[in-house]
Amino acid sequence: GKDDNNNINTELQKAVHGASGSHIVLPGYYAPNHMGLLDYNTSDGRFLFFLPWQGSVIVGTTDKKCEAETLPYPPEDEIQWMLKECEKYLSHNLKVRRSDVLSA
Repeated sequence: GKDDNNNINTELQKAVHGASGSHIVLPGYYAPNHMGLLDYNTSDGRFLFFLPWQGSVIVGTTDKKCEAETLPYPPEDEIQWMLKECEKYLSHNLKVRRSDVLSA
């Protein structure tokens, strides 16, 4: 930008900030077809979605601020958090295991 004297202003604010949202894919038997869930009352206040997707179930969180990364990956603690949050909506007889995660 330029100031009132037509000089170039070199003190520009960032236009883009980093954010990260994690997602996992579970087998399709974890959710009925054509029905999803959005939880906006999770243990840490973020949104959690639980949606049927191409024969599987995609579970994810809303973004949180972070530094931009070239090759981001979901941290293991995020995966564990999503698995724990999912269990609130499943039958007590069904335990979501880390080995059920098809992709993260």
